[in-house]
This record gives sequence, C-alpha cells and structure tokens, in this order.
Amino acid sequence: MNGGLFIALYDEESLNLYLHNGVYGFLMRPVAEPQPTAQSRYYAILADYACSREGTDVFFFLKRKIVYGGKIYGNKSTGSFYLNGGTSPLGRKANAELFWDESVRKKYYETEEPGVFRIEKNGGKKAQPFMFQFSPNENTGKYIVSDDLYFELGKYPFPLPSNSMQGMGFCTLTPGEVETLSSLIATSQNRIDIVENTEVKKRGKETVFSDELVNVTDELINEAQLEFTILSSLEPFAQFLTDDYVLCRQVPISPFKPSEMDRADICLYSINQPIKHGTIPNVVIELKKDKSGANYHAYEQVTRYLRWLEAITTPEEFEKVKVYIIAPEIANIKRNKVSLKYEDKIQMYSINNASFVTLVD
Repeated sequence: MNGGLFIALYDEESLNLYLHNGVYGFLMRPVAEPQPTAQSRYYAILADYACSREGTDVFFFLKRKIVYGGKIYGNKSTGSFYLNGGTSPLGRKANAELFWDESVRKKYYETEEPGVFRIEKNGGKKAQPFMFQFSPNENTGKYIVSDDLYFELGKYPFPLPSNSMQGMGFCTLTPGEVETLSSLIATSQNRIDIVENTEVKKRGKETVFSDELVNVTDELINEAQLEFTILSSLEPFAQFLTDDYVLCRQVPISPFKPSEMDRADICLYSINQPIKHGTIPNVVIELKKDKSGANYHAYEQVTRYLRWLEAITTPEEFEKVKVYIIAPEIANIKRNKVSLKYEDKIQMYSINNASFVTLVD
C-alpha cells in the first residue's frame, strides 16, 4: 500500500514541464527573515511535503483530468523531498544549492534574487524552496476524468482527503484513494503527449531533506511546526509509532457537512492491517502547541473523532483504532470533565517529559 499526493495545477504548460522533468515545487512566498511568523503557511506547506516517502505516488489534477506523474524518490523513513536554494530557513540551514529555477520561464518575471520570480509583473514574489522528485513509469502521462474517481469513492459514506481539497494546492491521499486511482489509471486508454521541454533544466547539487535539520523539542512558532516535525520522522516516537504506516495530514474525520468538516492533524494508515481498504486511519493524532491547548477541550475533540469512527466501522475494525494527543506539555485533565467512554483508546503524550500522562481524579 502506498500513500499519494494530489496536486492541483492551472495550465498544461506547467503539467508538461513537471512530467518531462520529474519534479514539482509548490509556489510560495520566499521567507527572508530568520524564521517565519506564526501566521505564515510555511510549516503547513512543509507538513504536506513531510508526508511523502520514497514510493509515494504523484497525481496531478488539471481541468477535470487526473494525470499520473510517477513515484517519489529520496528518503524511505523521513520526509522525501529536496531543498532548493536559500529562499527558506531550512534551505539556508542546509546550505542547499538552487537546482531548479523557474524564474527563467517566459511566462514569469525574474527578480535580482536567485530562484525568486513574479507570476504577474507587479505581483508578489514567489519561490520553490522545496521540491518533489519522481520517477516516471509506464503509467506516467495516463489520465482519467475526475468524475471516474469520485464515482468510485461515492461508495464510502464518509469524506476523504480528495473530497475536501478545495482551496488547497495539494493534499495527501489515503492508501485507499491511491489504490482506487492506480487501478483506474492502469486501465485507462487516455494519455497526454509529454513533449521535451528544456525551458528549465535541473542543475547543481540536489540536497535531499534530512531529519537532522529539525528537533521535536525546538521552540514552536505555531502548531503546524509540530505537525511538520512529527511527520518528517516518526523516530522520536518509536516506542509507540513505527514506519509501518502511510502518513496523511488534515484528514476529515467527520460526517459530510456543508463546510468546516472536522479534520485530524495527522492520520496513520497501517500497511499490514488496513481498515476499509486503507480509507480509515489506524492512528489519529491531535496536536497542540502548548499546555493551554492540550486540555479537556482537546480530549473532547478526539472523543468526537472516535464517536464518528465507531459509527462507520465494524467492532472488529474499530478495535484497531488508536488516538493520541501530543503536545510539549499536557494539562491536568480531570476525569469528571470529560467522557470516559473511549478512555482505553485515548493516550496523551508529553514531549517535554517524553512520557504518557493520564486523567486525574
């Protein structure tokens, strides 16, 4: 079972460029200051990248077509992506060289900063500080109409990441979604023509991400930073989390709603014991930045997740589900303040103390 990435594009020229070169980088504002602000999406974007591992499948979404890209390569047990130049704090820390520079594309406007460009002449600056690299195979360039996927996913009475990616540049896919997509792509007779494109070429040394660049005990700017740190490597939590999972983030754990479906920060899908073909997580992780958030409200939140998961699984499937609240520090949560129905399924882990904590009387 594989994880997958669902990447939205807006023009065929870019799709051809990425398919021909086996690369993709999300366009984002360069981060010039030593660290991003708490309001920045820097760590949220990094958290998406950190879900990837070698073998993750890449799918591009363009004008109602879902086009297969290939399989990501790089790291097997940590986030599998590359640092592209010094337009991010992580790139500067690793002294990463700029190996992919789209500022030379005719459709963009160059700036004096390497790897930084404008999409519109007077628009904001953009860069691609992080890159996926993927290997093509016999299915690269094949596509399906997006309705074909959603007709198949309609058999599940619960939302999946691909149902709720509106407004997102890309999202992670569950193993079940990847399996469905892969099956549809493999039997499709549709294929786009990938033409040689030399407008941008890879150059210089490529720096693969290393989990040595981050530390789970670092002072947190925002909750997304903790999300990225955990997703980039599960090693600090090896006593209860292993690498035998496919990783996803911001997964809807909720009934279908008109808006604002409840999303779990991190979901892990067992490769060996999948639930409902890998569409239901075996492990749900709710993160909190500090003690003030890791309180009884967080406990109530994961209780809602479990209530919904119990409703859409069999007793045997629900038995496989675990939930964690992880934070630098956990507040004292009194037993009489929360529902105890799922007490045996909810564990709370304090990073600062490297230990589990329990409810208090």
